[in-house]
Amino acid sequence: MTEALLEPTEQVAHVCVSSGLAHLDRPFDYLVPGDMDGVAPGVRVRVRLAGRLLDGIVLAVDHDRAPGVTLQPLQRLVSEQVVVTEAQVRLASLVAERWAGTLDEVLRWCVPARHAATEKAEPRAWPRVDTGPATHISGALRALDDGRRFLDLVAGGARPRAHWRVAPVTGPGDTDRLGDWRAGIVQAVGAALSSGRGALCCLPTVEAAEELTGLLTDSLGAGTVAVLHADQPVATRWRNYLAVIRGQARVVVGTRSAVLAPLADPGLIVVWDETSDLHDEPRAPYPNTRDVAALRATAEHCALLLAGYSCSTRAAGWLGSGWLAGITTPLPRLRAATARVRAPGDSDLALQRDPLARRVRLPDLAMSTISHGLLSGPVLVAVPRAGDLIRPSCGSCREPIACPVCSGPVKGRRQAGGSTQLTCTWCGHQLEDWRCANCGSTTVRSGVVGAATTAAELGRSFPDITVIDSSGDHIHEAVGDEPALVVATPGAEPAASSGYAAAVILDAVQALARPGLDAVAQTLDHWFHVAARVRSGSEDGRVVIVGPPEDRAVQALIRSDPIGWAGAELAERAEAGFPPAAYAALVDGAAEAVASAAERLAAALAEAELSEEVSVLGPVVDEAPRPGAPAARIVVRCATPLGPRVTPLLKQLRTAHSMRRESGPLRVRINPTGQL
Repeated sequence: MTEALLEPTEQVAHVCVSSGLAHLDRPFDYLVPGDMDGVAPGVRVRVRLAGRLLDGIVLAVDHDRAPGVTLQPLQRLVSEQVVVTEAQVRLASLVAERWAGTLDEVLRWCVPARHAATEKAEPRAWPRVDTGPATHISGALRALDDGRRFLDLVAGGARPRAHWRVAPVTGPGDTDRLGDWRAGIVQAVGAALSSGRGALCCLPTVEAAEELTGLLTDSLGAGTVAVLHADQPVATRWRNYLAVIRGQARVVVGTRSAVLAPLADPGLIVVWDETSDLHDEPRAPYPNTRDVAALRATAEHCALLLAGYSCSTRAAGWLGSGWLAGITTPLPRLRAATARVRAPGDSDLALQRDPLARRVRLPDLAMSTISHGLLSGPVLVAVPRAGDLIRPSCGSCREPIACPVCSGPVKGRRQAGGSTQLTCTWCGHQLEDWRCANCGSTTVRSGVVGAATTAAELGRSFPDITVIDSSGDHIHEAVGDEPALVVATPGAEPAASSGYAAAVILDAVQALARPGLDAVAQTLDHWFHVAARVRSGSEDGRVVIVGPPEDRAVQALIRSDPIGWAGAELAERAEAGFPPAAYAALVDGAAEAVASAAERLAAALAEAELSEEVSVLGPVVDEAPRPGAPAARIVVRCATPLGPRVTPLLKQLRTAHSMRRESGPLRVRINPTGQL
């Protein structure tokens, strides 16, 4: 045996370096110094790369090194605490591959900021979970045959996948809790825990996460739930994350990034309000919580429950293919439990009674519904926009008002004494002493009626009733059961303890006319959320939507059939070649960067023999982009089966842009329905 073979081999750490550069998306090898015994997979380190001292996470430690290559040593072991598990790395790699991202981007998304004092402190004892109360909650999923079947399968250790369409109803009249999504999720979590596995719940907002945490804590015991969201203090979030990765916490509740929490042996992943656009991560690589949850459920062989008052086109596709099972309330039972929904002018008789029902903003049916509802409680009036003067125009000639400095859009607010303050939404310039350049008038009208204007109008119509404007920077969390008019924008609706007596949805046409592939889906989801805040039909709950009764989305609300609407929408997108029925990607950024990317993509598609099967639309250049908005973009479309071949080519665009240090940003988004 030679002397060389007797020499000890130095350990090598393979590190994911947080460089922020797409072309450095690979593990880098470093020598492990002899005094760093704590270096292990998943720990944080500091390394030197290209003269810079950067953070990194160790992916593996072994003796594998290329012959003849001189390696730099690790600069510092930040902590011996493992912050990423092997399962997390595998899943993060899948996410990066699916969304044309880097491993570093995904790990930075899911691993919270470190809090050294919390990490060094003695970990608190994590209470033992008591699953008894959760498994005995009545109603909700247990009130439905398919729901009980789902719970039994999860409790038995199986991994079913289902979409639960929650009934849009609230209040004491919902005796079977068909609209109590919190109770249903607690039941599902209890079923997973009773099988000896953990549960992970993802919600679109911090408020929803806190609501669910409260009920879970009541059912499972104080301190048993690890909550993860960005609004927490750094110490609290890091303490809860450590409890998960150390195997103490078995139940995790959080917002988007919690979908990648290091929960060992998950038995169930739940995504509430899966249609919400708040599940779209705004940072690269721009994944969606629902889609990552489906990816994780498949990779880690656990149950999946998507739930909401409505249904996304993605979930509709999975339901249609049989990949998801549906849990719904039978139609007769649903109609008996929920408030009746009507649209003004929905019949010839209604038009005879009110010939202007389809022309005015507040028709007789809306006003009578408000008056009737105020007899027994608060009434919710939903409007799509906050503010007073939105898209203002000249009061005489209707010429839109634009900023004289940057030509940007203007917003306005009426002042005491009748004057109007106009401010540019782009550059902030105030238009003092404005006068119409077209006709010389100084009068201003609003192109779109906002919440403030609506509240003022209703206050004049109901002078003895309290009017609450919950929008913009003055959002109310809750209202009492006494009569009141609540004007609210999407997401700002206060909770009513016993539910609203009635709700009126205004400006449906304007809401449906918003640009964007998913604009109608998001609008319909909001409408169902409004309806879900109204008391049951047995308590005379009523909902009115002021919009065209023949519109498909309006009909979906009236018939309470979001799944049917989503299925029809998916079929139309399949014909047009839009996601999720087809694969699409958006490449945007600086004009020069997008132009270079388009040339490289054309060459890459030709080399891969995909030019005939993949369409590239653009580049389209915006000559006057909004501040911070991309100046140019291209859209890439193809059949879904070709997606795995096209995504790596799009990732190469980011790599080339980074490697050549080209000026300006370049972003790649896969299936970005909110941006198309």
